[in-house]
Amino acid sequence: MYKKKIALILISIIILTVFTGCTILENNNPVGSDISNKTDSDKDGVIDEKDDFPYDPSASVDSDDDGYPDRWNPGKSQQDSTSNPSLELDEFPNDPDEWKDSDGDRVGDNSDVYPNDPNEWSDTDEDGYGDNSDINPFVDLSIQINLEKFVVTSRVDILRWAQVYFDIKINGNSIKKLENNGKRWWVLIKRIKEIHHDTITYDIPDNTKNQYTTIEIIMYDYDFLGEDDVIDIGYEKNQDTLILSLDNKQNTLNVNRKTTEGSKGKLWYDITLSEETPIDDKYFNRVYKWFFKNNQWKLTMDIPIDVYDKYVNSNVDRSPQNQPYSNDAMAAFVTSNEKVIIDLANELKALAGSASYNTVTTANFILRFVQVNVLYILDNESQGSIEHWKFPVETLVDKNGDCEDSAVLFASIMDALGYDVVLLFYKFEDKNSGHLAVGIHLQGNHGECVEDNGKKYFYCETTTSQFVIGQLPLEIEGQPKKIIHI
Repeated sequence: MYKKKIALILISIIILTVFTGCTILENNNPVGSDISNKTDSDKDGVIDEKDDFPYDPSASVDSDDDGYPDRWNPGKSQQDSTSNPSLELDEFPNDPDEWKDSDGDRVGDNSDVYPNDPNEWSDTDEDGYGDNSDINPFVDLSIQINLEKFVVTSRVDILRWAQVYFDIKINGNSIKKLENNGKRWWVLIKRIKEIHHDTITYDIPDNTKNQYTTIEIIMYDYDFLGEDDVIDIGYEKNQDTLILSLDNKQNTLNVNRKTTEGSKGKLWYDITLSEETPIDDKYFNRVYKWFFKNNQWKLTMDIPIDVYDKYVNSNVDRSPQNQPYSNDAMAAFVTSNEKVIIDLANELKALAGSASYNTVTTANFILRFVQVNVLYILDNESQGSIEHWKFPVETLVDKNGDCEDSAVLFASIMDALGYDVVLLFYKFEDKNSGHLAVGIHLQGNHGECVEDNGKKYFYCETTTSQFVIGQLPLEIEGQPKKIIHI
């Protein structure tokens, strides 16, 4: 009877195992395993749990590489994009300022650490840290250390020689053990020994919150039987190592010397700090940064001060739309033959070329450059007048302006590159105000446009990065009052 019970138990276990084995297999993967959780149903390279459209392989496809996903116009892809994307979930359903970007850095105010700082992206010393978070915006902080020679001036222990090596520390952390090709320097007492080594360079993170960086150089005598002895080279009492302090804000060392000597030894050394970025009194140095197609881009310009002054002091009416020949007066602000604009246009074209962007994507790329790097600000705030049109060079230096300033800048760049562009002037009668945008002629269909002389000019909104070519803000209704050819 006992044996039968054992046999029944074994049979039950076998049956359960067999049926369990049948139920834990699904799609050839164990249920609950990491593999099943990483299913990619539409084979688009994004696992289902992270894919907004897990069963749509075309969700992120941009067949004509124009900056518009194909899914914005289902069933059509080649040269047939649309400016009307399907509705998606709102990340900030109760935030009326969801798209507000006060400083024009393409980061919404609701998530921007510095929502009102137009210099957030300025990087004077080009060290990768914005001026507003850089402890010293004029210097890319770093330290270069060279040990030149040393001498052991008195016995460290009972021996008349020493086996010397060095340890270099920054803020208490060892960054370099300096030895003689993997060995120690064997030296007799009072014999000067020259050191030959590669320069030791330490880069200081410029967004550090610490005002000071501590440099310590320790000279050791190797001891085969016990702990290595520290050779006293400290120039101060009760300090047997060389300790220096770098003021990160001032980029200066607390001690201006090239040697240090203590009771046991002397060291000759050289510490070099980074030079301050020169401020050229003949140029405005401007750094522009923007995001496009999930990449951050950067462009630096030196704009001659005398060219800027020429435009600032230009004797022109800054309200050209109110002049008798307003079309000509407004078109005159588009300065595509200005060298500064030509150089900028060519640099932007080269950047776009490095990413193999086509004609349409290049236009969107440059539109994003203008949208992000020109902070939208009304004339009464920046100029103290109701209306004040700027020339493109002024806008590039000031990095701010309203709709007409960003529009004429974009039109100037695109015209310099040979694109067919027009200015679109809208008059809001109910508000007694107007709006300036740009129209660009492109092959194919790219959203909202106006027609003139048998050509389609697709709408370009230059004041915010919320829009791409062909997208029309809700407040823009009807046809423009004026289509101004350049």
